[in-house]
Amino acid sequence: MSDETLQQSINALINGTITEAEHQSLQNRLKEDATARAVFRERMDIEAGLRTLVADGGGQHQLVASDISTWEQRRSGWAWHMTWIATAASILAIAVWWTQRPDRDQLNLADQQNKPAPQATQPTALPLGRWIAQAACVWQQPPSLPDGMLGAGMIKLASGAAELRFDSGTNVILEGPCELLVSTADSARLLAGTVFVNVTEVSNGFLLETPEAQIIDEGTQYAVALDSLATEVHVFDGGVIWTSINADIDFEDRITTGEARRYLRSKPSQANHIPFGQRQFVRRIDEQVRDEASGALLAYDGFENLAGQLRRDRSGFGWSGGWESAGFGRGPLAEVIDAPKGTVFGKDRSGRRLLSLQGGESLRRHFEKPIELSPGETIYVSLLSSRQSSGEQSSGNSNEDEQSAAIQIVLEPDSASPRFTRRHSVSFGVRSDQRLFLNNSGTIDETATSLAVGEPHLFVLMYKAKSNTTTANLRVYRANELIDETQPSVWTVYGTASNGPVKFASIRLSLGTRAAAQIDELRVSDSWNAAVDLAN
Repeated sequence: MSDETLQQSINALINGTITEAEHQSLQNRLKEDATARAVFRERMDIEAGLRTLVADGGGQHQLVASDISTWEQRRSGWAWHMTWIATAASILAIAVWWTQRPDRDQLNLADQQNKPAPQATQPTALPLGRWIAQAACVWQQPPSLPDGMLGAGMIKLASGAAELRFDSGTNVILEGPCELLVSTADSARLLAGTVFVNVTEVSNGFLLETPEAQIIDEGTQYAVALDSLATEVHVFDGGVIWTSINADIDFEDRITTGEARRYLRSKPSQANHIPFGQRQFVRRIDEQVRDEASGALLAYDGFENLAGQLRRDRSGFGWSGGWESAGFGRGPLAEVIDAPKGTVFGKDRSGRRLLSLQGGESLRRHFEKPIELSPGETIYVSLLSSRQSSGEQSSGNSNEDEQSAAIQIVLEPDSASPRFTRRHSVSFGVRSDQRLFLNNSGTIDETATSLAVGEPHLFVLMYKAKSNTTTANLRVYRANELIDETQPSVWTVYGTASNGPVKFASIRLSLGTRAAAQIDELRVSDSWNAAVDLAN
C-alpha cells in the first residue's frame, strides 16, 4: 500500500465510507508497518482534536493550541504540513461555526455592551451513544448527557459497573472506581481504574489512551487496569498495539489473544510479561438481562460483576443483599471463575463467569422482598449447572455417601423457625448416584435419569399454587436438547402435591462434602420464556 493509498484509506475510515476490503487492507498495513501506524495515530490525534473543538464550540482553544505546539516540536516533514492543515481546518471550523450561529447578532450586541454571552446560547453536545449501569452504581461524575445518552466529557464512576455503548460499534465497560475522558465515538482516555473494551465487528476501531501510551486495537476484546504504579493490559481476543505517546521513546509492543503485559508508569517502554487471567474483569453487566426480560424476572444472578471470591452486592438484581454463608464455616464465600469456552443451548459462553462450589459449601441469598403466590400463580427457578468431580473417595457407607455427594437448590419459606424452614422448603438437585430428585415440602420424588459428570445441564423448576395445594415439577435439559418454547407437558421429575406454604424468603445452594458443581445464570421468574431466555 503506497503512502497515497494509505492516506485515502484513512480518509475513508474517518468519513465512514471505507469498504470491508479496504478496512482489512488498512489493518494489515498497520500491523506490519510502524511508519504507517505513526501516520495513523497522527491523523487520529488531529481528527480527535477537530471533533472536540467543534463539539465544544471553541471552548477548548488553548488545549488544541497546546497539542499543536507539541506536535510542531516533535514532528517534521509530512507531519509539519499536517499540523498546518489541522490548524487551518480548526480556524475554518471555528469560522463556519461562528457564521452559522443563529444568535450571532445577539452575541455581537452583547459583546459591544461588555456583557457575557447567555448560557442558553452555547451549542448542545451531540450524543456519541448510550450508557447503562448497575442499579447499585455510585457516580462521582456521571455521563454528561441525560436520558441514558452518552456525550464527550469526563466520567467518574465511584463503584459498581457501567457500560458505554458507542454509536461507532465499540462497547466499553467501566468498573468503579474509574475515571474515563470520552473524546469521540471512537476514542477515549483512561485516567484511572479499569475498563473492558469490546471492539465489535461493525466498529472501525477504537483508540484508548493512558497517560503514558496509546492502545491501538486490531478488532479485539481487551481489558486495561491502571493505577498509580503500573498499567496492565489483558487481551481476550484479537490483538492490540501498545505504543508510547512520548515522541522521544521509540517503542511498540503487540499483545495477542491470551497474553497480558504490565508496564510501570515510570517505564512505559519496558514490557513485563504476566500470567493471563490472574486479574478478572467485569465483561458484561446484568441490567441488560433485566431489560430483555421485560419485567418477568423476579431475581437474577449471572455472577458477572464479581472477581475471584464471591462478594456482597456485586452481581444480579432482585436481592436484599449479597450471598452469605448458610453453613457453619467461615472465610471466603466460594469462587467465581471464567466459564469454559463453547456454545451451550445456542449461547456462546466464552468470556462469561460462573460460580464454582466445592464440597461442603452452602450459600444463601435473600430476595428483595418475599415471593408470595396467590392461587393460580406460578414461579420458575432455572439455572445452568455442571456437576464436577470432587476427587474425594467414597467412604463405603451408601447412606453417608448419598448425603455427602448431593447437590441441592432450595427455596426457603419466610419463617424464623429453622424446623419449619426445613420441613416446608422446596428443593431439587442431584443425588450422589447422579439421579435427579424433587422435594416439595417433605414429599420426595426422584427419577432413574442420571447426569454425567462434567456436562452442562439446564434445570427448570415449575412451582404452582392452587387453592389448597401446591405442585412442583422439574425439567432438565442436556446440552444437545432443544428447549421447549412453551411450558412443557412432559417433565423429567413429577412432584407430589403438597400443602406447603407459597411464600419464599431466600434461596440456598448446598453441596455435600464430596460434591463439586459449577452454577451460572440463576433465574427466578413468573414466566417460562424468561426462565429459559439463556437458550433463545
